[in-house]
Amino acid sequence: MISHVETLYSGTATASGDTSATPVKTQFDKEAIIYFDITAVSGSGATLDLTLKIYDPVSVKWYELASFDQKNDVGQDVGYIEYGINERLAVFYEINGQNPSFTFTVSVNLKDR
Repeated sequence: MISHVETLYSGTATASGDTSATPVKTQFDKEAIIYFDITAVSGSGATLDLTLKIYDPVSVKWYELASFDQKNDVGQDVGYIEYGINERLAVFYEINGQNPSFTFTVSVNLKDR
């Protein structure tokens, strides 16, 4: 079993966005442990929704693979995906609230099984 760690996103975001322009290539990987770490939050009523999506080269669309519960505070979360990882993996995040700001990192430990 070969394992490697990739960073899907690391930084501060004040608006919704995604990493579809710079996805992690996962074509040989079969399972993943996803680490989600929020280190700073500001703004009134700030919320963050995080979704992992995989790319389908046939339809040229991104499809939801997994999502985390909505976040509004500093903290960590972890997720596990056993099958269903396709050739590319990206993070899509939605930020709401008044003057919201989230500093967070999403990394993934990928394994080929």
